[in-house]
Amino acid sequence: MQLKKSRGLALAQALTQASAALLGTVIPFAAAQAEDNGWQVDTAALFYQESDSRVQAIEPEINLRKDLGDENIFNLKLVVDTLSGASPNGAARAKVPQTFSGPSGSSSYTTAAGQTPLDTSFRDARGAVSVGWQQPLADNLKLNVGGNISTETDFQSIGFSGALAKDINNKNTTLSAGLNLEIDNINPVGGTPVGFSSTALPQTGGGEDGGGGSGNGAKNRTAETAVFGLTQVLGRHSLMQLNYSVSVANGYQSDPYKLLTVLDSSNNLIPNPDPANPGNAYTYLYEKRPDKRTKQSIFAEWKYAFSEDVLDLSYRYTTDDWGIHTNTLEGKYRLELGHDMYIEPHVRHYTQTEASFYTPYLLQGRDVAINGGTITPLVSDASADPRLGAFDGNTFGLKFGIGLGPDSELNFRVEKYDQKMKQPDAPATGDLAGQKMAPDMSAMWVQVGYSFRW
Repeated sequence: MQLKKSRGLALAQALTQASAALLGTVIPFAAAQAEDNGWQVDTAALFYQESDSRVQAIEPEINLRKDLGDENIFNLKLVVDTLSGASPNGAARAKVPQTFSGPSGSSSYTTAAGQTPLDTSFRDARGAVSVGWQQPLADNLKLNVGGNISTETDFQSIGFSGALAKDINNKNTTLSAGLNLEIDNINPVGGTPVGFSSTALPQTGGGEDGGGGSGNGAKNRTAETAVFGLTQVLGRHSLMQLNYSVSVANGYQSDPYKLLTVLDSSNNLIPNPDPANPGNAYTYLYEKRPDKRTKQSIFAEWKYAFSEDVLDLSYRYTTDDWGIHTNTLEGKYRLELGHDMYIEPHVRHYTQTEASFYTPYLLQGRDVAINGGTITPLVSDASADPRLGAFDGNTFGLKFGIGLGPDSELNFRVEKYDQKMKQPDAPATGDLAGQKMAPDMSAMWVQVGYSFRW
């Protein structure tokens, strides 16, 4: 949400954004100016909708920035969003109808034969606040610190960050390093399920909460991230940014609402053995993921300022010890139309390999042992969450902006996303034969933004 900018201003803004990226917050060039100590206000409203009546979201946000002089900059961001719709619960498509109990156990829903099981009770709301502060410590040395807090129905998170940026080589080179700490509290509706426990057992906040069943109380997760960056001016018109980051997450990593289909040795669904819990027609287990994840990322970005237009190309590669490797190619081109108007086409290609423990279902004899009504896992971790599967994702978008005055801008952005799963093999026989094991997905979102100086 930027105002119309000249060639020199575009390049200066790109440098500022590159340095601020360490904190995960982009500080527009307008906020870095000392000539006007007023507030820079950026507002936006996002409307997001997935295909097949899946998740939809409405997210308004406001970002306030103020230059207090001497390069001391304060930043405050507020976000509120609401989500509703249906979300895949992890169970596999089958040739027969499937009935599932809701997270609280007080309701149930049925998925028709040949359809992806979707939890239609999905509802959530989130509020988030983040603050940032930038100040110089010495000549050509800046400190950025920040914090954030967010809360949802079943999830709370608090984070802290700090970064140093050092300009050298006549300010043509910037070296930066930052640290981030995130502390999460997960408290699912109905309690935290024990990994590989059956959904036939009630999850009613047992275990640490003192109740019965296989549920547990709230779980915690922490993540520490270190980021190292280099920004280099390549000439009058271009610059390059390189970042390397490493992140280590410890604690509860599973999705407490994701299930795993269990097949017997004949590749058929196993009827629910518990007549006292009729909410589930068949036997399903809760997923279980490793309690530690180490992720590394390399990011490269190149910006080129033409006489008025700006080209932005980037590439990101990530890898982790779960076996997931990703490649992201992204490009934007800001085309000035004159009369304080511009358009910015956007394209993004993303590809991902599957996690080593990703599986669309559990099979008797291979993944689990079944003795009467007792199911014993033969694997340490397993998840059917499509977000951990292999897929390709393509995004195409367009942004249009118009200046309403010297200090204000109205803009609109439309994006279309298509995700194609690399389908795992379905069993040749039984209840899952001929079914698609991982759901494809498409989504569209529209954003309206308004920026002004106050």
